Amino acid sequence: LRLGHCIHIRPYHLCAHLATWVDTNAMSDEETPLGRQILPVADLPENFEGEPEDGMQYLFTVRRNARSLPHITRAPNPYEIPERPRPSSDVLPAVNPELPSTEWREVFETRFRNFRKNIHQPTLDVQLPRRRDVKSMPELKDRDAWWAFLSGRPPEDWQMPRKKTMQRGMRAFADETVDPETHLPALGDQEISGVTRNPPPTPLLEPREPTPALLHSIDERMALHLIMYFTHWTNLHLQPEKNIRVTQTHARWVFALLSIVDDYVSADDMHLLRNLARAQISLLQHLAQAKTPPVSPNDINAPSCWMIICAVVGVWGQRDLWLDAEGTLSSTQNSK
Repeated sequence: LRLGHCIHIRPYHLCAHLATWVDTNAMSDEETPLGRQILPVADLPENFEGEPEDGMQYLFTVRRNARSLPHITRAPNPYEIPERPRPSSDVLPAVNPELPSTEWREVFETRFRNFRKNIHQPTLDVQLPRRRDVKSMPELKDRDAWWAFLSGRPPEDWQMPRKKTMQRGMRAFADETVDPETHLPALGDQEISGVTRNPPPTPLLEPREPTPALLHSIDERMALHLIMYFTHWTNLHLQPEKNIRVTQTHARWVFALLSIVDDYVSADDMHLLRNLARAQISLLQHLAQAKTPPVSPNDINAPSCWMIICAVVGVWGQRDLWLDAEGTLSSTQNSK
């Protein structure tokens, strides 16, 4: 071609010509689906079993073995083979004999995680709608009302009194006074003496348990707020003059509330959970130092404390709390 002459070739025509030129010049008779043959390969029978003497014979054996391999493979399924138990590096060995064993911690953590999954599953029963004027639980920010509620007191002791609104047409009746002597029947001497001698028995309070119906009405934010209350009551339990006793029922409430808290929490909420675990560690120290039996057989005991601590450590990864517990109990044993 002379200089200055213009050749007008469209791009796709140029690509087609180049592809045709490459195919006609690079293809060989020995081309296989495994790729084009570039290096020389020895021409040997398929049943050749001898040792390769040079590079060409070695390439022949390599290509023959490659043709026997499958063209499509898959990664091995890790769940087809049962996982072999292996020691966990993040679980600290139980040095102090008072601490739960490593096996107990692992089993408890697995079962507690399963409990967390089950408690969030919907049930098949149909619950009747509640009346709006009936409250099943106290106000969230009323800590004293919650203590009365958990103690089993009647609703009038923990429900906030509502202001009664009088109708406008009934104002005239509000100014009237009623004389009790004219409206109440007179009691005889025998009736009065009977009332004073036989006062009504004090009802025995039965603590409220964390039933599924109550837990269904508690969300994560409410659960964390109640956990803060239980931490406060546990600290008061360590002060005998406060007359606050934390019981096994309270421990079951804490266990149930921890199942509602999400796996991932904020830094403030994590601080709240750590305070709960530290309060249980202090309670364990108090139980170890106590020389007298508990005031009530229903008082919280060491196994309940360990379950709460193990739940916080296992689910939210606060492994350093085991060191705190070990150090606290070791100092208690040395002081005896």
